[in-house]
Amino acid sequence: MVPTDQTAFYDEHPFDWAPIDGTVRIQSLLSPLLVDLIDTLDSNSLILDIGCGPGRVLGFLVKRGLHCIGIDRSRVSINLATTRYGCPGAVADNLSLPLPDEVADIIISDGVIHHTEDPRSAFAENLRVLKTGGRMYLGVYKPSGHYPLLYKFPGSLIRRGLLHGWCRPLVVVFAQVPYFLVHFIRSRGKRTWVGSINLFYDYFVTPRVVFLGRQVIEEWCANQTARIVRYSKHQGQNVHSFLLEKEPRPTRQSDLLDPIAEETLFAERRVSHG
Repeated sequence: MVPTDQTAFYDEHPFDWAPIDGTVRIQSLLSPLLVDLIDTLDSNSLILDIGCGPGRVLGFLVKRGLHCIGIDRSRVSINLATTRYGCPGAVADNLSLPLPDEVADIIISDGVIHHTEDPRSAFAENLRVLKTGGRMYLGVYKPSGHYPLLYKFPGSLIRRGLLHGWCRPLVVVFAQVPYFLVHFIRSRGKRTWVGSINLFYDYFVTPRVVFLGRQVIEEWCANQTARIVRYSKHQGQNVHSFLLEKEPRPTRQSDLLDPIAEETLFAERRVSHG
């Protein structure tokens, strides 16, 4: 039975596919935009990897001596990340983070909010805990390309097939084995069966996927006082990436009153109330 709850799904099928032996180059696992961001960070920055999974990004942050915390809904994923890399982690929902406003210098959300029940609210919640002037890396599935069609079909057939015990061997033979062989060949023998199956479940079986275009992210930024610093379309890939900066909120008119005007306004109100 495939879990329909997102948390239970990633407890059972963590997004665990990247090698953890420390020999893999960062450029082969992360987007150039995220690599560039990591290269600019210093040890004084507080970095939150929200939706960190088993720690694919955290491993590189820890290796560079950066102060980072992993956050994920899945307790299984957090346990994998903290055990492997020795960094702090917390089980939490990115729709309701147990953190004060403006606490983080950097937010990393790499392939996360498109799996949540409310991506727009998750985006706003991530920005809430980001300091003004801080930066956020956002990677989301784009609505163009072949993946939206693949998730719908054959994805719908795969998801239905896995609900029935008699059909699961067919899914293995006609979907999972070919998927593994393609990734095994592309990786020149480095992709394991377990790693490829975790990828398979994330792409085809995950209960919820939303495809978010650039215009949608631009509209969210406008509503959340953030701006896009850099954008990468990643031609031919499923994900596009944004580097955002949180800007100060517009000053309210009442905040512009000088001390004399404030005193006059206060006196007028006092007189009017007797």
